[in-house]
Amino acid sequence: MIKCKNGSKLFTKTQLNDDFCDCPDGTDEPGTSACPGGKFYCKNVGHFPSLLYSSRVNDGICDCCDGSDEYDGKVKCPNTCNKAGKVAIESLKRKMEVYQEGVALRKQEIEQAKRAIARGKAELSALEKEREAVGKLVSQLTELVRKLEQGHQENEDEMRGAQNEKVENEKSGPEENADSQTSEVEKKWQSNESPPDQNEKDGDESSEGLSREELGQLVASRWTGKKTGVQVKEIDQAKNDQENGGRDAGYKESEADNASHQSWLNKIQETAQNFLNMFSAPVANLDSNQIWKDYNDYTAKLSDIDSRISSLTGKFKHDFGKENEFYLFYDRCFEFEQDKYVYKVCPFKDAKQKGGNSETLLGKWVEFGNSYRLMRFTDGDVCWNGPDRHLKVKLRCGLKTELTGMDEPSRCEYAALMYTPILCLDEKLEEFKQKLESMNQVQEQGLNHEEL
Repeated sequence: MIKCKNGSKLFTKTQLNDDFCDCPDGTDEPGTSACPGGKFYCKNVGHFPSLLYSSRVNDGICDCCDGSDEYDGKVKCPNTCNKAGKVAIESLKRKMEVYQEGVALRKQEIEQAKRAIARGKAELSALEKEREAVGKLVSQLTELVRKLEQGHQENEDEMRGAQNEKVENEKSGPEENADSQTSEVEKKWQSNESPPDQNEKDGDESSEGLSREELGQLVASRWTGKKTGVQVKEIDQAKNDQENGGRDAGYKESEADNASHQSWLNKIQETAQNFLNMFSAPVANLDSNQIWKDYNDYTAKLSDIDSRISSLTGKFKHDFGKENEFYLFYDRCFEFEQDKYVYKVCPFKDAKQKGGNSETLLGKWVEFGNSYRLMRFTDGDVCWNGPDRHLKVKLRCGLKTELTGMDEPSRCEYAALMYTPILCLDEKLEEFKQKLESMNQVQEQGLNHEEL
């Protein structure tokens, strides 16, 4: 006796394929169409075996490549299994060639990602150190500015009191006595309003184009009083060097700039010490114009540093894959033109549809799915009387990263296909090798079967 797969009944060998359904799951009729939910087994010698619904058995259409599904003789089906097997083998070989090249490209992208991540983390570390130094400098400058404003207010109060005293004297005494009496406070105020000296003029020199080390030297010289003509000449030479290709580009320092960066931090610390020495100096001796200028310059620099730190910190929070293989996708967008629209997909950001002068948000980045074989975008623009738009991008192995298609299987639901070497996995290539070996064995069996 034979038991049905679901264990509900037993049947004998004589009941097997007797064109009568004994088992509800069709176990007893794999070679007939007696059971509506049953499956027919195609041996397909020379190719891979397959299953098809029993309802397609003896329906006048050849489904199995060996023709076994039309055994009632009403239709004569040729055996095409060997031919189909050869075609399948060639197709698999071509796919394996793509995967072999793609696996090598994937490894290259992973190595590039590792180097880029190392540079990014080094930049972040340098920026954090620089932020600490510049932050201290801004704090000191803020205190100096407060001191200037406080001194300015005191001078105004003293001046106002002197003016009031003068008015009172004019009322009580001769006019000539009032004219001859000049307040010491007025003299002090007037001395504060004297024209700037040569050092003040030097302080107005533009620092544009200087490296951070040279800027630190320049700022330090303004407060130490050690600026000489030779130093000016050196600064002019530094400007010329900068114009010839040495300009720092947005905090992206290479390893060769590490020594210069450390020197810059040292100069910042020296300048900070100079500012500390100025707190004990009288307000009248401070160069207010230069202090305000440095305060604005370093406050702006601190804002730039904070912005870059925030950007890098946010970037490193993303999931870039098991080996950070998708790291280089962060600042990239991929476009595909279809019909009258241009579709733009930016991983880790958003996806949009452009047509004419209009732009539609298809979704904002959410996450990877299906073991990094899918990218999800949700919360796009609302459809008219419908849901928010959303997009799923399926990832497949290819020799270059490109968006190749866009579809809308249902209203406001978009599906795209993207090929990339990152999806050319070693384990998949090994799977194809084993499959090819199996197919070759089946093909050989089919050839031997034909000879017999």
